[in-house]
Amino acid sequence: MKTALCRRCVLLLACACGVIRAQPAEESWSKLQSEGSSLRQQGKYEGARSAYEEALRVAESLSGNRLAQTLNNLGAVCYDGGRYAEAESNYLRALDIWQSNQPGGTDRDLASVYSNLAALYAATQRDDQAEPLYRKAIAVADRPGQESMALRVSLMNNLAELLLKQGRKAEAEQLLQQALGYWKSQPEDVTLALLSNNLAALYKAQRRYQDAEINYQRGLRIHEKLLGPEHPKTATSLNNLADLYHALGRDAEAIPLLRRAVDIDEKALGPMHPDLATRLNNLGNALVNRGEFGEAESVYRRALGIWEKAPAGSSVDTAIAWNNLGSLYLKRRRYVDAESCDRRALEIWTRNLGEDSAQAAIAMNNLAELYAVQRRSGDAEPLYRHALAIREKTAGPESVEAADTLNGLTAIYLQTDRRSDAEAVARRALAIDEKALGADDPKLIPILNNLAEAFTREGRVPAAESELHRALALGEKSLGPESSQLLPVLKSLAQVMRLGGRFSEAESLLLRMVAIEEKTEGLQDLALGSALNTLGDTYRDDGRLAEAEPCYRRSLSIWEKRLGEAHPAVAAEWHSLGLLYERLGGMTDAESSFQRVIAILDKRAGPESPDLATALLNYADLLRKMKRKSEARRMEERARTILALRTPPKENAPVPASSIR
Repeated sequence: MKTALCRRCVLLLACACGVIRAQPAEESWSKLQSEGSSLRQQGKYEGARSAYEEALRVAESLSGNRLAQTLNNLGAVCYDGGRYAEAESNYLRALDIWQSNQPGGTDRDLASVYSNLAALYAATQRDDQAEPLYRKAIAVADRPGQESMALRVSLMNNLAELLLKQGRKAEAEQLLQQALGYWKSQPEDVTLALLSNNLAALYKAQRRYQDAEINYQRGLRIHEKLLGPEHPKTATSLNNLADLYHALGRDAEAIPLLRRAVDIDEKALGPMHPDLATRLNNLGNALVNRGEFGEAESVYRRALGIWEKAPAGSSVDTAIAWNNLGSLYLKRRRYVDAESCDRRALEIWTRNLGEDSAQAAIAMNNLAELYAVQRRSGDAEPLYRHALAIREKTAGPESVEAADTLNGLTAIYLQTDRRSDAEAVARRALAIDEKALGADDPKLIPILNNLAEAFTREGRVPAAESELHRALALGEKSLGPESSQLLPVLKSLAQVMRLGGRFSEAESLLLRMVAIEEKTEGLQDLALGSALNTLGDTYRDDGRLAEAEPCYRRSLSIWEKRLGEAHPAVAAEWHSLGLLYERLGGMTDAESSFQRVIAILDKRAGPESPDLATALLNYADLLRKMKRKSEARRMEERARTILALRTPPKENAPVPASSIR
């Protein structure tokens, strides 16, 4: 989720006219400055910009300090309104005036424009230019007095936010605690809200979730109380509290907060503001987790449209939207669309940030995951290896980012039947995440699932079962017993039970999967079809043939509706039904089912398909039981011809659980 830690404090300079009898120009200027400040406080940025632009026309005839103050304030409100290029131009002009030692400028003036430029550079991904300006501003503002202290606290808060974004947690915490110490005896104001917000972000990064929630809620309460429930800063606080809930899997609580933030920003900032795109993007992420894919796609597309039309500096943000759309299309099995989006994200991040940037590694990892799902292991493995090299360099070999890519590599090793490699890499990923996140974090679940798959391939079924039970317990505790994120673990555990002939236990797990899938709004019914198919197989293998048929029938209905009547998956379901009817003695139904299979595969898979050969042999077996030997021989001869043209296929192992984006 893309989170604004809290929109950085951008400082306005108050009118400080020391003339007893103001001239008409100064009087007009002072009035316009006050009007602009009042409108900005209300979050009415366009109105404030108009007032400051009028003040600028008046200030052109006044002293250099009046002109510089107006430029700085106009820059600040342009920044608030997402007009970054105009903001930068105004800030630089103000800075030029004050640095030329014209009369009237103060240390506070310089600190303000340094800080405002730094906030702009941070917002437009120019962190290397932002940090030195913040440090300059803090040095200039290091003067005794209440006014200087308030300014210094705001500056320290802004620098801490930048450091936190860069992962420099210890430095950020030191600054925030120092700033909080300065502000302890002061009444609640927006500065305290900013400090609370950024402390919450720090606690979230440290997995101190309860402390994070308390501070996010305090920041929200202060903004609502002092600025009002419809102010853009209130929207930022709502966004950030929702981000915490999303990270904790509490998306049902996050979504209403994000909807409210979207409404606030749309009214206050307009339909094309970059902050609105952030809210929409984050709403999309929460909707995806709730299975509401249609609305998620719509809000992602809207966020992308805003970022694409935003001023320079937002192009990197468009990669976030492309990346998230790719993840969504992967979940919806729209693999061509997913690949196109992932490649767009990779191209944007590589062009703007470099081919060895942390962001480029995200796109590589996601593209590799897409290839892994499609069993394109030869395409996936080099991307995973490149992403791992970048992450080991940028985040460290013991980072959670490295563990994420190692888990993806585990999936590739399982696909290519490199069992010992899969186990070794999965163990390394698990050790990293256990150390970094703790032994009870739900992010361990996909790694445990893949490690269990490696054990299963090695014939170590009890070890596999142990890891899967641990994964299930983690998920139930962290996500709840009905979370859709438990489905991969339930499926793997059911398969292990079936391998051991423990059909009743497998049945219980599969029925639980079906119940979750039926209750989860927006979850693709293809997942339900797969669970029903496996449940049918379980009943069949347990000799409960009559109970298997309705499962296969319902699964078949889903496949036909979603994929079309001539899809190979539909043929596979008819094949299962044909075998079942044969065992039940329904020879006519069995024959009709096998004929459907052969017709579909002949057309869709081709006359040399090994699946077609299997269907022909099973149909031939049925024909022999029906005393139709000549027809059976024709089917067998055709099957042998197909098989003679092909080399024996490698073991077709199921796709293991891959890394979670």
